[in-house]
Amino acid sequence: MAISEEALKILKATSWFASSSDELLQALASKLKFVDAEDGHIFIEEGTIIDKFMILESGQLVRTKLHILDEESGAKGRRASFRSSLRNMKRAEVSASIKRNAVEVDTIEGHGRVTGLLHNIKDGSTAFATVTSKGSAKVWVMHKTDFRDILASKPEFMFDLLGAMATELRTGSKSLRTLMTNLKTGGKSDGTDAKDTLRVLCYDTTSWVSEAFKPAVEAFNKSHDDFQMIIDYTSERLGPQTATYAAGYEAVCTFVNDTADADTMQTLSRLGVSMIAQRAAGFDRIDTKAARAYGMTVARVPAYSPYAVAEHGIALLMAVNRKTSKASNRVKMANFTLDAGLMGMDIHGKTVGVMGTGKIGQILCNIILGFGAKLICYDVFQSEAVKKAGGTYMSQGEVFAQSDILFLMMPLLPATKHTINESMLPKLKKGVILINTSRGGLIDTKALLKGLHSGIISGVGMDVYENEQAYFFQDWSAKNIQDPDLLALLGEPGVVLTAHQAFFTKEAVNKITSTTIENLEAFKMGKHRLEHPNNCIPKDD
Repeated sequence: MAISEEALKILKATSWFASSSDELLQALASKLKFVDAEDGHIFIEEGTIIDKFMILESGQLVRTKLHILDEESGAKGRRASFRSSLRNMKRAEVSASIKRNAVEVDTIEGHGRVTGLLHNIKDGSTAFATVTSKGSAKVWVMHKTDFRDILASKPEFMFDLLGAMATELRTGSKSLRTLMTNLKTGGKSDGTDAKDTLRVLCYDTTSWVSEAFKPAVEAFNKSHDDFQMIIDYTSERLGPQTATYAAGYEAVCTFVNDTADADTMQTLSRLGVSMIAQRAAGFDRIDTKAARAYGMTVARVPAYSPYAVAEHGIALLMAVNRKTSKASNRVKMANFTLDAGLMGMDIHGKTVGVMGTGKIGQILCNIILGFGAKLICYDVFQSEAVKKAGGTYMSQGEVFAQSDILFLMMPLLPATKHTINESMLPKLKKGVILINTSRGGLIDTKALLKGLHSGIISGVGMDVYENEQAYFFQDWSAKNIQDPDLLALLGEPGVVLTAHQAFFTKEAVNKITSTTIENLEAFKMGKHRLEHPNNCIPKDD
């Protein structure tokens, strides 16, 4: 049969069956069924028993996971209702509905790619995601009963499959070595049983992290008899390529430049990781939809030292305004002269704008008022405390137009990304000093450089940079920086840039450490997902 010849070709194109015996290939080919799928064709539904595996000939399949979750109660019913609605939709409507209500886990592509095979060996294996065609796709399908009947018909067939599985495994990776070590020791460390431990992998570890956490964890373990916390440390940053390092851990501890996107979440979830402890307030690099879909607990440190960040903003302002870095360098070279290049201005009497009056912004406002400056603010949620202290709320445009000094203190959200952009430059007061200690993405760097060159912006103090992930918290002094915008900023005389150190005080580090340990403890004691006191996954996006 022609169909069997095509089926043999696709089997030989797979990594699983390329080396199988001709007899096994013939048996499998006789049971493979060809599907010429249109866009949105559903092969497997999330939460249902997996009863088939697929081999892709051409096109793409996509795995999606529903994020239709309200609270734990009723979640299954809502998911079942959604799946039922998909079956009643026209094919053209399926992809759009899934896109609205699900997060894309990954894309399956490549001639001969196999998906779902191992799930057909175990009885009752349920699908963690929905598999649909993305556009038109040519797919070969084998049902579980046919596959298992073939394997059971001859012992040699099972050995063929075991050989393929051995070929697929990779034992040299760092993640697998970690997992094998944990399995070998039964999860024991320092004489404790696995059930009495919480194993955590701390990503993006620098010296201050280990110096703060190691004694704190030791003190925690000495004071707790119910369980022991074990934290291992890696300098690697979390991302799709390093998520596998967390094999054998229940939780990971992350920082501001770690990436927990959908791909990373998928890997962590498959490895058994069920908590992300963010040792920072911001979580813009964590995909909260994916976290919700995979049942992750994500907790942060909501506040450590708002004074530290506010005070650093003032330090940047004074460094930009009074040229202290330039003056210090000249004096160290025995140049004690004064000229216009060192001249600043009084803050007293100037108009200072603060964009964002949360905890940090409110502390900053009080400091600014201490200078005797006029304080104007913008925030969608106005603070009565700021008003009472003497601040005046205005529209964003009015703050831009009137501010001699402008502080950006808001979180990075879709609505606030690139608040300072090229179209906003003409709205700024000429000669404004711009200070950003919040998030780098609030400023479009190319627009900032244009503002500096045109004189609209006279100086900038920044503790953050929109593309900082590749550079900050690392030593690049002996390497070539490849980012042209960062190089341009470093060459600008009116720019003072620090490497995300605004939070970095003794008080703040102590608070970060203690709260992170408390977050991990709460997770171990059963406070999961929305119930966690420092949960940062929104109930609904």
